[in-house]
Amino acid sequence: MGGQLEGKVAVVTGAGQGIGRGVALRLAREGADIVVAEINAETAKAVAAEVEGLGRCALACELDISRVASVQTMVDRAMARFEHVDILINNAGIHQTKPMMELSEADWDRVMNVNFRGLFFCLQVVARQMIRQAPKESEGPQGPIDIGRLIAAEEGSVPPRNGSHGKIVNLSSVAGRFGRPLQTHYAASKAGVISITQSAALALAPYQINVNAVAPGIVATPMWEAIDRDRAKLFGLKPGEAMASYIKQVPLGRVSLPADVASVIGFLCSSAADFVTGQTVNVDGGFLMT
Repeated sequence: MGGQLEGKVAVVTGAGQGIGRGVALRLAREGADIVVAEINAETAKAVAAEVEGLGRCALACELDISRVASVQTMVDRAMARFEHVDILINNAGIHQTKPMMELSEADWDRVMNVNFRGLFFCLQVVARQMIRQAPKESEGPQGPIDIGRLIAAEEGSVPPRNGSHGKIVNLSSVAGRFGRPLQTHYAASKAGVISITQSAALALAPYQINVNAVAPGIVATPMWEAIDRDRAKLFGLKPGEAMASYIKQVPLGRVSLPADVASVIGFLCSSAADFVTGQTVNVDGGFLMT
């Protein structure tokens, strides 16, 4: 089975359901072997079996992303099995709908420990491994630009100057783009993901490691089912009414599917995106145009 990611190993956190599962299967179809990193051991095994059904190798790893030791154990297991890690999809996250003035310290810490702190340290641990894998030779600072060589490279007659030595994609959200009084801590964590993405892109650029993020909107996932239920309780709505009100604000007129998000992530993990870094791409049907 061939594909644009043939020979690559991708770690996908929170891969047991929703967007994470969709991404794991998409990358597998593109030829990558998958580390299914998930806090629920049973769903991790189930998705790993799906990956293997696509003809790829899979490793199911029970991961608590809020614990750095758990992240390191996951990477150690991945290295023992595959000997390299080329892609990280930093997807694991949690959500809570609760009015801002009712948030407790425990509420705040639980969301931040997974979505913000956990995401950062997972990125850091995996990036260290990617750096160890990167070629040791350095091209050093560029001298005068040979425009003719650049034109020839564009025409395909000479190899490109650099290739990517790793791809990291963080999961933010459109909630990270503006305030959310019923998800203050969630929105803050996702805004922080955008900042981490930019900082990491700068820090890892010398190693030719690309770091980007995607910001999904309304996605048909268990998380959005929970959001719909929570809003129904808060506002006395019927099941599905909150979701319907959100979809009315989407110019393309529908809820997105995990596959919609996975297709953009697939691009960011491919060689076609070797010159894309530090960006956060909204995948929301036009819900938020910024």
